Amino acid sequence: MLRISRISDYSEFRNYKDSWGDLLSRSGIDNIFLTYEWIDACIRYFCKGQRLLILNVFKGDRLVGIAPLMIRRYKYFGLPVRAVFFIGTIISDRMDFILGGHKEESIALIMDYLIDMKSDWDFIDLQEIAEHTDSREIIEAWLKGRKLLNIIGPSTKSFFIEFNENKDYFYETSSKGFNAGFKKIKKKDPDSNAEFKRYINKDIETEKLFSVLTEIERHSWKAERQSGIFSKEDSWNFQREIFDKFSKNKWLDLSILSLNKRPIAYVYNYLYARRSYNYSIAFDKRYSKLSPGTTLMWWVLRDSLARDILEFDFARGEGSWKRTLTQDFKVHNRVRIFRNGLYGRFLYCLQSRVMPYMKGKKNLHGAWMKIKEKIGWQ
Repeated sequence: MLRISRISDYSEFRNYKDSWGDLLSRSGIDNIFLTYEWIDACIRYFCKGQRLLILNVFKGDRLVGIAPLMIRRYKYFGLPVRAVFFIGTIISDRMDFILGGHKEESIALIMDYLIDMKSDWDFIDLQEIAEHTDSREIIEAWLKGRKLLNIIGPSTKSFFIEFNENKDYFYETSSKGFNAGFKKIKKKDPDSNAEFKRYINKDIETEKLFSVLTEIERHSWKAERQSGIFSKEDSWNFQREIFDKFSKNKWLDLSILSLNKRPIAYVYNYLYARRSYNYSIAFDKRYSKLSPGTTLMWWVLRDSLARDILEFDFARGEGSWKRTLTQDFKVHNRVRIFRNGLYGRFLYCLQSRVMPYMKGKKNLHGAWMKIKEKIGWQ
C-alpha cells in the first residue's frame, strides 16, 4: 500500500539528503538537475516566498518516490495565478518524478493528491519531462475519463552526442570543425597564441575560474540582453554556490579559450554519471568574427572522445548551431492541467489558443515579450 507524505518546510526537506540520493541512483532518471544539491540550491534562491510541495511516496516505511514540486504565484497576462511546477522550472534542463518502482501507481497517487488540493492552485504545469521516462504517457492515461482541461505539449528537442558509437566518425568531424575554426583565428592574426584549457575531474580554483566566466559573459551579447546565467543577482548567487558545491563533488567540466592570454570564450558544463551537460556557452563579442564559441565547442567535443564520457548533452534549446554538431535528439514533454471552473477555463483558453496564435506572429510575440520583461511579468 502506497501513501504520500507532504513536505512543505525547508528544514524537513533537509532531512532527506541521503535517502534522496539513494532513490535517485536507482530511479532510472538519474541526472544532475534532480540531485539533492541542485534542488536544494533552487529552493533557497528561486523559491523565496513560494510554497514547497514535495510529495514523498512511501511503501510502508520505505521511500519509493519523490515529486519535487512547488506552488508558484506569478502574473500571467497580468492575471494572478498559482501554478504547480517542478522545483527548478526554467533553470533546469531535465525534470521528472523520482521513482524507484511502482511507477504507474505512484504517479496516479501523486496526481490524485494534487487534485484533492485543487483549491490551492489554478493549473499544473510540468515541463522538461524526457520522453523515455514514460511519465507523460502515464499522466495521459490517468487523465482519461477525468473531465479535466489539459494541454499535452508542445514537445521540444534536446540534442546530444553518444560517444560509445562511431568514435572515429566523431573524431574526424570534430577535428574538421576545430581545424577550420583554428585556421580562422590564425588567418586573422598569424602571431596570435590561442590556448585551449579544460578543467575536469580535478581540483579547481573556483574563485579565479568563476571570475573568468563572469568576465567573458560581461563582454558577450548575453550581457546586453540580460540573458546570461550571471546577469541577475539571484542567478549569479545561485551559480556561485553551485560552482563551489559541484567543484567539491567533481561535477564541473569547464573549458576556456584564451587568445594572447586573454580569455575570450567558455563552455560551462556539468559532469555527472559520465555525461557532460552543456549548461552555458558564451564568448567575448569583440572577437565574434573569429567564431571563438564554435571553435571551442569543437575542441571540447574532440577532447571528450579521449575521456571517460559516454554522452555530451546539449540540454534544452533547439539552436541551429546544435544541428551543425549532431542530428540526434531526445524529446522533452510538457503537461498542463487546469482546475475546473470559470477562471481555470479562461487560463486554458489563453494558453491553448491565444499564446499559440501570438507565437505564430513573430513581431507580435516579440513585442509582447518585451512588454512582459519591462513590467516584470513572468
